[in-house]
Amino acid sequence: MKCPVCGKGCIQPVEEVLAKIEQKYSACPACAPEPNLDKTVGAKLLPERLERCRSCGRATLDAVMLDALRLLQGFGLRSIDETLRSVGSPLIEVGYPLAYSPRLGPRSLIISGGRYSKKAAEAMLEQIPEIKGVILSRGVAGVVDSGRKPQENVLLAGCDLRADISQSLFGETVIYKNQSRMHIDFSRLSAPKMRILEQLYLQGKLRDVVDGLCGPGTLGLMCVLAGARRVVLNDAWHAGVQNVLLNLEANRSLLGIDEIEYPETSTSFVAKEPVLVGRAHGSCEIEVYHGDLLRLFSRARPADICLIDHFPGTNTAKLERACRCCKEIVIV
Repeated sequence: MKCPVCGKGCIQPVEEVLAKIEQKYSACPACAPEPNLDKTVGAKLLPERLERCRSCGRATLDAVMLDALRLLQGFGLRSIDETLRSVGSPLIEVGYPLAYSPRLGPRSLIISGGRYSKKAAEAMLEQIPEIKGVILSRGVAGVVDSGRKPQENVLLAGCDLRADISQSLFGETVIYKNQSRMHIDFSRLSAPKMRILEQLYLQGKLRDVVDGLCGPGTLGLMCVLAGARRVVLNDAWHAGVQNVLLNLEANRSLLGIDEIEYPETSTSFVAKEPVLVGRAHGSCEIEVYHGDLLRLFSRARPADICLIDHFPGTNTAKLERACRCCKEIVIV
């Protein structure tokens, strides 16, 4: 599969990603110790640069962020008093709960933050080999409120496709996402959403499931991995639905998918009436809709369980009323 953003080989076979993840960010025997730079002091108190390992060529995260800080200073976008934290949020290409700071190879880090220019972002890609993409952040990406315009951040340079490994007691999946258009999840061993799914799994409830606000498909596809017979994934945000279809293809063998169909095409960025954009057959019957959850069950058959995973602090009462046709509603 080619990357939908840059056309290169960003999408690796899922089995290969999972098999190599333990080594992807580890130091080689010749790597120097972590520099552990102080993230709270100004740039004038930091070293000018940190060297890469002469043996494996990898860089520490501090080294990459320091290079980015110096470059932004050169463009007049950071002062000598600003800290490493001012650069932005570093997002490793494959999100995985690490017990150590990652050692980075070529094109393995995406940076998301503010006060960037397009020229500075392009210079980061040219001059800092570990940086894969630079995102100008405007807030939480996606449909936060159906009554407001959706938020989308800006990919200034490079590629923003990255993946998160979702772990549970019933297995792992690799979830790809266009990070400028999807909200950021940080992979953690103690992921509360996965713990909720595990409890439902142990109760034998993950058999017929709707993931009503599915984003890139994490919860719904984990339900497939847990042995669900039928899973419906739905989102109003076009980018989320496109990522779901990508993740069906990427996880095809892992999820036991034999065939994927694309019955209808949606042209809306934020859909109202549900459109069936994907259907997969195999060990589980999977339906993918692009539409408002409030109207989903005008097209889709209700399920035993409807998962509602909204942004924190959102009032879900209206959504819950719309999903009362399902036997049980779980706020994740």
